[in-house]
Amino acid sequence: MKTILVRGGHVLTMDPGLGDLPEADVLVRDGRIVDVGPRLPAGGAEIVEAGGRIVVPGFVDTHQHSWQGFLQGLATDWSFPRYMRQVRGGYGGCLGPDEAYLGSLLGGLESINAGVTTVVDHAHLQTSAAVGDALLRGLWDSGIGGWFAYALQNAPDWQHAAPTGPDALNDLLTRTPDPDHDTRFHAARTTLAALDDTGTGRLRLGVALPETAAYLPLDLVRPLLDRVRSLGAEFITAHWNAALHTGQYVSTLAPLVDEGYFAGPTVLSHCNQFDDDDLDVMARARIGLATTPSTEGGMALGPYLARRLVERGGAAGIGLDSSCYTRSDLLAEARALLLAERRAAGGVTGEPLPARAALELLTSTGARAAGLHAERGTLTPGKRADITVVAPDPLRARATTDPAVTLVFYTGPSDIETVLVDGVPRKRAGKLVGVDTKSLAARADQALHTVRTRYATLPQEVIAGAWQGMF
Repeated sequence: MKTILVRGGHVLTMDPGLGDLPEADVLVRDGRIVDVGPRLPAGGAEIVEAGGRIVVPGFVDTHQHSWQGFLQGLATDWSFPRYMRQVRGGYGGCLGPDEAYLGSLLGGLESINAGVTTVVDHAHLQTSAAVGDALLRGLWDSGIGGWFAYALQNAPDWQHAAPTGPDALNDLLTRTPDPDHDTRFHAARTTLAALDDTGTGRLRLGVALPETAAYLPLDLVRPLLDRVRSLGAEFITAHWNAALHTGQYVSTLAPLVDEGYFAGPTVLSHCNQFDDDDLDVMARARIGLATTPSTEGGMALGPYLARRLVERGGAAGIGLDSSCYTRSDLLAEARALLLAERRAAGGVTGEPLPARAALELLTSTGARAAGLHAERGTLTPGKRADITVVAPDPLRARATTDPAVTLVFYTGPSDIETVLVDGVPRKRAGKLVGVDTKSLAARADQALHTVRTRYATLPQEVIAGAWQGMF
């Protein structure tokens, strides 16, 4: 790999030992950061000019469903129950391998375009072996890094194995994940090893638990987690929460942690109903939390808990969640979270939560939440060269005012000029590298038409009946 010098930018290393460097360079060689400092010798390196720009670690998206990459806007006006019924119970099962590949590819590319270099992809569209394989290949081909979390999640395949009635669909969605998921997970490991034939480790394989896992009694969730252990998964993610039954708070997190589960890198998403005791358990067990402000706020799922966990010494990050609800723009997500935290604090006295605290959730703290902080999240020599260069509009923003404020409040995807993932330029001069966007847009339009046509033939009474009483 060639040597690259990102030259003359306002560098926010997000490394407490290095700090901010108002006019400095970042030297990259063989996919790693070699040095950070002012006036580094170029030595024949390819130059990325960053004067007047902000250089920051690539953003970390701690929770996304990348397969929804061409379904933008589908669920923006929907409630959470409607999303579950129509996307999880209906639209998802209308994607074949071609559409699954394209959705995952577009999800990764949209993230890169917005400055994201690392994603936790909760890949819960596991309708068939072919679809699961296509999801992985699409995400890899996008060039993004992070975790592909294969979901042990039964999902309806309306094209080849349509449920025969509401009870059959309900059983499919709520029963223990079918045994063939284990075989598919091992196949994904083989596929990823072949794709990453040089062993870069840019994208790694994890497991996503089924959506029912948080609500199962201990005697049922323990065998499920033992099964995950037997797969040798190096990472776990899950939608997780507590529940209220007849006014009583019910959570299985503490006993599972005490019994040694969730001992490795783990990210639990949302957790909006958690009390302080469960947050203390997460901090003690080093379990990361993914907060997704747009969907959690828009679907009224509950308060954002990222900062509450960080205040306890834990690690949290921010995620997009569903691109069928909003676009990939983690800076906007960080801003939404920050404003909600300031509003929740109440009153007009005292200093508000600073923008840098939100930026940390996108970088250093987010990488820690995802169990990837040893290699990502800061611009530290020796780490992977995941770098985002932002060019603020000179009429409305200044890199030199307060770069964290400028990023969170005055910039967005259109200001992302350059993105390196593992030292490879994936976006240059504001354009995705090697991507025919016109052709991709046409393919996305066709895929959306295909999926909508298939969805129109589904038995809506089956879909609605399967969720009866669940919401």
